[in-house]
Parts: sequence; structure tokens; C-alpha cells
Amino acid sequence: MTLTPALRSEWIKATTLWSTRVALAGYAVVVVAVSTGVAAAIGVDQARLDGDGYDPGVLAFYGLNFGHVAVIAFAVLLTAGEYTHRTVHASLTAVPRRGVFLTAKVAVGAGLVLATQAFMGRYAVTLATPGMLRITVAAALYPTLLAVVCMGVASMLRDQTAALSLLVPLFFLVSPVLELVPGLQRVAVFLPDRAGQVALRLHERSIDVFGPMVGLVVLAAWAALAVLGAWLTLRRRDA
Repeated sequence: MTLTPALRSEWIKATTLWSTRVALAGYAVVVVAVSTGVAAAIGVDQARLDGDGYDPGVLAFYGLNFGHVAVIAFAVLLTAGEYTHRTVHASLTAVPRRGVFLTAKVAVGAGLVLATQAFMGRYAVTLATPGMLRITVAAALYPTLLAVVCMGVASMLRDQTAALSLLVPLFFLVSPVLELVPGLQRVAVFLPDRAGQVALRLHERSIDVFGPMVGLVVLAAWAALAVLGAWLTLRRRDA
């Protein structure tokens, strides 16, 4: 099977499964609700009075910090879910070229996460704010690339429970805590989620060792490594 039919097949699987649709919807709802709630609670005018502690990019897309779990769930359900439910055998029979199979799955998953941004709107500040156009683009790419990382890891682990047990604590607990530990902060910013979040900031922090564009490049490198690992695993191990 060529790439186009494989993409169509993955699209049907991803958009007809109740679980993946709920995960994507939950992601959009959480990000919008948390972002608007934080902006309303803090208040843009009051936040600006806080001086250096205020970053409009972080405030505008604060909900992304909580949307992680839905992105992870979606990525894991889309990839490791096929192994858990034993449907991967049928998928690989239909698409025997494993590189095409993986490419189609990752492309559809990343595309759906990226498309979800259309429902997210803009929060707290406008695109007229200097630098906000760049941050808005980064806010779309950040969860998309993070989803690719999660899809790659889940494909390597081939188990929903194992993937969720690794990814949720890593991005929700370990990574944020490491960024608070003196001596580890400059290392922690190289982790996938931390690197991506650098791109969401208008103001540089003392712990940042690279700028916004490099942050996205670092995250993209993690995504590429995860997909490479998934491809090697798919080639070398039976379904």
C-alpha cells in the first residue's frame, strides 16, 4: 500500500475512535478553560504591574501546561492502543511496508493535534503585542511536536499502560520539578516539554541557555529521535 491510502486508513481510525476524539476535545477544552480562567483571575493590567514576573506568552497559553495529559493520552491511544487491542496485525497486513505505516500514523496524529489549534482562539493579549505572532505559531507547534514524541515513545513501548506510566509523570511531574532544582535547571530546559515552552516566552529567563527558535528545534530533534526509535523497533520486532 502506498502512502495516500495508508494516510486515509489512519485518518479513519483516528477520527472514528471515541477515545481519540474525546482526548482531542478534552485537550481543546482544558487549554481554553485554564488559559481564560488564569487570565481572568490574574488580570492583564495587574500582571503587567508585576514587572519581570509577567510574561504575556506564558499567561496567554497557560492552559498548555495542563493540556499535556490529553495530548499524551491521544498519542498513546493512537499508537500503543493498536498493540493493546491486538489490531496492529490487521493494520500491518493492510500496510506491510512498516515505514509507510508509521509515517501515516504519525502524520495523521500530528495533523489532528495541529488542526485542533483552530478551535483554541487567542487569550489575554492580541497579536498586536510584539512577539505574540511568534508565540501563537509556537503554541501550535509545541503540542504537535510533543504529540510526535509521545507517539514515538508509545510505539516503542507497545503498551498503553507502560507509555502512560512513563510519559504522564515525566511531563507533569519530573520535568517541571527538575527545572526548579538549582544546578539542574540548565539541563532540564533541554527536555522536550521544557524546550518547547521556551518558545512560548516573550522574555528570556536566567536559566534559559537558548532562545525560542532553538527551543522548537530541540523539541523537533526529540520528535525525530522518537520516530526513529519507533521505526527501528517496528522493523526489528514482530507485531
